[in-house]
Amino acid sequence: MKNFFIFFAEFMILVNTGAKDFKFHPNLPLGEYRVNVIATQQCNANPNSSLRFNFFLFKTSRTTTELRGNISAYNIAFDDSLLFRGNLAVKDTIGGWQNNAYVYNSPQAYTSLKKLFGPEFPFFLKSFGVNDTIHNSIPPGIYTTKGYDISKFPANTNLPKQVFYGTYKTKVIYLDKKGNEVGCFSFTVEIKRPWETE
Repeated sequence: MKNFFIFFAEFMILVNTGAKDFKFHPNLPLGEYRVNVIATQQCNANPNSSLRFNFFLFKTSRTTTELRGNISAYNIAFDDSLLFRGNLAVKDTIGGWQNNAYVYNSPQAYTSLKKLFGPEFPFFLKSFGVNDTIHNSIPPGIYTTKGYDISKFPANTNLPKQVFYGTYKTKVIYLDKKGNEVGCFSFTVEIKRPWETE
């Protein structure tokens, strides 16, 4: 009870002094967030994979990071005939990775990606030189981006608006109808409170 009165008195002093920049920043374990991408890794175990993701990160300013690189689709279209599997492992307090913190599976890879990205999807495709299509398919080829800004996620997407804060390793796998892996990529990200700068 004593602590409550101390907290209440400090709060009233701040309010009564007319502190214009006072913002309440709760230290809750989950809530709205911003994404800080730390690294991208190739995770293709098979060098003959039909889909290859050659990404790297390029920091254009202190607060802006771009995804650069290419996607190579050999003899396979990226469409709804592929299966989509997403898995997030969370970093625990002693530095180990706890798998399956979040799991997302879908039988339609193209449609799933389009739903997750929401209004951002056409901008993502355009950065790789692809126009959004009603056919829900991207033909085989090599698609290169000179820069896609990933600093603003999850704004303008359909990703969850609240998650638990922490460091995650995100692995995205694409499978054919037989369950064979045809492509894979991985990101390591920090999920931070919107006001956290470091």
